[in-house]
Amino acid sequence: MIRLIALDLDGTLLNPAFRVSDEDQAAVAAARERGVQVSLNTARWYGLAQRTARRLELAAPLVCHNGAHIKLPNDGAELLHLQIPAEIAKEIAAHCDTHGFEAYSTIDGVTYMRSPREIDAARLPQDMRLDNDHASRVTGPVTGFVVFGEDAVPSLVERFAGPYAGQLEFPVGASEGVTPYVSIGATGADKGRALRLVCEHLDISPDESMAIGDAAPDVPMFEVAATGVAMGNASEDVKAAADATAPSNTESGVAWAIRRFVLEVD
Repeated sequence: MIRLIALDLDGTLLNPAFRVSDEDQAAVAAARERGVQVSLNTARWYGLAQRTARRLELAAPLVCHNGAHIKLPNDGAELLHLQIPAEIAKEIAAHCDTHGFEAYSTIDGVTYMRSPREIDAARLPQDMRLDNDHASRVTGPVTGFVVFGEDAVPSLVERFAGPYAGQLEFPVGASEGVTPYVSIGATGADKGRALRLVCEHLDISPDESMAIGDAAPDVPMFEVAATGVAMGNASEDVKAAADATAPSNTESGVAWAIRRFVLEVD
């Protein structure tokens, strides 16, 4: 019996337009009506995960920055907060600034963004700001970075993974229709470990959980959960690590997985 669903966002619950389909939303609601907890488990930052959780009326802990930050969506209580030391974080931010990478840096609860898209700063929530100089914002430990781009990912991994082995995590995400990205966090940040902590908080056995994702950082969730479901847009190695493969995020694959394994209907 599934009592907890761990859901990735990009490439999984969110479609290419960064929206939750009506079908997926209805399936999540149906699972909740049966008493099933739904926890978002994402590479993104808390504010974005919280807004999605509130739209879906979710109360389970939110796993952000690939497991570096776990926080409740309603009262904001923290279960875990692993941070990158300031000196290292400033180096990473400066590297992204110099190369103009599409980067999201979460510092003291605010996510600074440099995006190739046209964005109206006045419409951003209070916890997000447009800024091309992220390094100057680093005045203390940093929660994490999410950086997108075919060139950005290998540049950051090659520059920092070796010198800071044992201090940082560099999970790389890539799937069909999703721009490759690297989520940089403090050592110990891991979606599987985070899922165990969420299960412990909710007094639910991992054997009663299902994880749904589309990229390599989601595989540790599959290893913890009783049932791991890869999206149809996932790479073949991610599919091979899962127990089942759902339709893609353009075809409401989350709804398919919930109907099959939680609601047990065709």
